[in-house]
Amino acid sequence: MRHARTTSFAFLSIVTLAASIFGVATTESGCASATPCEINSDCIEGACIAGECKRECADTERDCEAGFRCYAGQCLPDEGQGGAGPGTGGMGGVGGMGGMGGAGGMGGATSSSASSGASSSSSSSASSSSASSGSGGGGGGPTKGELDLCAADGECEAGLTCEPMWKNGPKRCTRACIADGGCPSGMRCSAVGAEKYCTTSDVGKACANASTCNFGCLEGPGYCTVACATGSDCPNGYGCMPVGNPPTKVCVKAEAYCESGNTSACIVPAACDTSSLLVGACTLACTTNADCPQRASLLAPWTCSNGLCTRPPDVYGPMPGGSVPTEWHCDPFGNAVNLCNDAQHMNFQAFTIPPPPAVNCASSVTFQGQAGDACVNSCRYQGACAFGYSCTAVGNIQGGRIGLCLPTGAGEVGAACANDTQCVFGHCNSGKCSRDCTADGVCPNGTTCTNAGGASPNVEGMPFRRCL
Repeated sequence: MRHARTTSFAFLSIVTLAASIFGVATTESGCASATPCEINSDCIEGACIAGECKRECADTERDCEAGFRCYAGQCLPDEGQGGAGPGTGGMGGVGGMGGMGGAGGMGGATSSSASSGASSSSSSSASSSSASSGSGGGGGGPTKGELDLCAADGECEAGLTCEPMWKNGPKRCTRACIADGGCPSGMRCSAVGAEKYCTTSDVGKACANASTCNFGCLEGPGYCTVACATGSDCPNGYGCMPVGNPPTKVCVKAEAYCESGNTSACIVPAACDTSSLLVGACTLACTTNADCPQRASLLAPWTCSNGLCTRPPDVYGPMPGGSVPTEWHCDPFGNAVNLCNDAQHMNFQAFTIPPPPAVNCASSVTFQGQAGDACVNSCRYQGACAFGYSCTAVGNIQGGRIGLCLPTGAGEVGAACANDTQCVFGHCNSGKCSRDCTADGVCPNGTTCTNAGGASPNVEGMPFRRCL
């Protein structure tokens, strides 16, 4: 249980915090609507056209020319057909990212010099691949397709190589890439030596130094990170902020508790907000709304106010997605509210939303939710989810479909399952593991990306599809 504030809500001294993070005074950015833009990076989705963020596409086949595919509202070159050699070589030297000015540094945040990050779903090493064939044998050619488990390059079809999805993680057949947009939804284009290939996200994976991360390690708070242009490149609960000297924009975690005597989870001690929520919560510096964590588009967004990312009005705490049991207290009107980062909660095994516990609003401590009641983050396909979770569009908000970050398991596509948490791609459909292929159409060997059909609502402007 946490000690909850029972006084009226107040706002953090934002200008002081932002200046502390960068070591210099920051200028106000006037973080109004994200719709006006100057460059594409200003847009959460789509491209900057005539000074406004606009979606170029919703469906690859209908909206994009041959050789391009729809990704986060833009028609980008499809790089999935290029071949690649083995991803040999190490991560390069581990370079220190330096301090953060007046905030006293990051406790030695590091970044490997030859990597570009990775992001998407998957999980622990899978033991069975029921939808994947073997390596052929008997003179047969390569038979394993993209995302299939593998042991060597020779098992993978043309244009694919067998690479680890994260440091010392399971190997899968994957494509070569130039940029993140050329990878399956949520994955990242990682550099290893002179090669680049698509890998699973390890953002949020515990680390002590960069040698255990695809891109780099923020050693102070102790988690892997990746390079980013905006918060849309990061999992929900993480924003995009310059770190180190020279500054490098990387994904920084905001979904973490803190208090005046313990700020270790925050990017810097001054990033602990102890006044604007019911409990202390980490935050990060920003220049526009796009730098802040990105929820599903149907939910109220984070905003950038005077140089600091500010939570939406429906969010009362920072409990990370997957935290169990949930914790609860009261809003200013006496209503029981959870303290989850995204204000969403569910029982992952039963796939239900448990009722809140009895809460005494006068209490100085929080109250635990029912057994099995866990915080859950919404997600977008581009930023996907933190390590160990997969973005699967099985959520419903006011009749609209959204992605949810669901815990992943060991079952390959086609393996028997009782719930989503037993599947490596976080989706169990009709008793068999599947994968949400809505944004990219990619399915392991032996399965096809199929429209859910019926009255199933769209997600991010696209018909919901799964591997069957």
